[in-house]
Amino acid sequence: MSKKKMKPQEEVKGDVNMSPMIDCCFLLLIFFVVNATALTVSKDPSVNMPNAVSCSDLKDANGCIVVNIFADPDKMSDKAREQYNKHYSPGTVFGVSDGTKDTGYSIDQVQLLTDFITQQKEVMKSRNLEEKAIRIYLRGDQDTPWERTATAIRCAAAAGVTNMVFGTLPAKM
Repeated sequence: MSKKKMKPQEEVKGDVNMSPMIDCCFLLLIFFVVNATALTVSKDPSVNMPNAVSCSDLKDANGCIVVNIFADPDKMSDKAREQYNKHYSPGTVFGVSDGTKDTGYSIDQVQLLTDFITQQKEVMKSRNLEEKAIRIYLRGDQDTPWERTATAIRCAAAAGVTNMVFGTLPAKM
C-alpha cells in the first residue's frame, strides 16, 4: 500500500480589517478633546500689571478664581481705557469671569464679589478639587490703590479662600 500524497494546504491569508480600530481611535480622540477642560486665566487687557524683579508664570490655572482689580479710568492708557469701557460700566473696580461672561463690581458691591467667590469655590469643590487647592489669583493694575486690593483680599477671606496668588510681569531689563 502506498501512501497518498497530501496536497499542500492552500494558504489562508490572515488580513486584519483595520477600519474598526481606526474608528475606535478617532472616537476616543474626539471624546477626550470634547471632555478636556481648557483651564486658562482670564487676562483682562484693561489691567496694566506691575513688574517684579523675580516672578514666575502661573503654571497651573486649575483652582484659580481670577479677580481683576482696575485702576481709575483716568490713570489707564488709552487702549486699556477703551477695553475697560467696552466690557464694564463706569465705577467698576473688580472684574471677574465665570468662563461664560465677564462681570464687574463697584466698590459698593463687595458683598456681591464675596458671593461670586463663594459660588466659584463651590463649583470647584463639586469638580472634586481639594479646598486647599482653590486659590484667588489677584491681577491688580499697577496704578490701583492698595485699598482696593485689601478689599478683594477681605472678600476672598470672607468666602473662605485664603490661598492667594498675586499677578505680576517680569521686570524689563
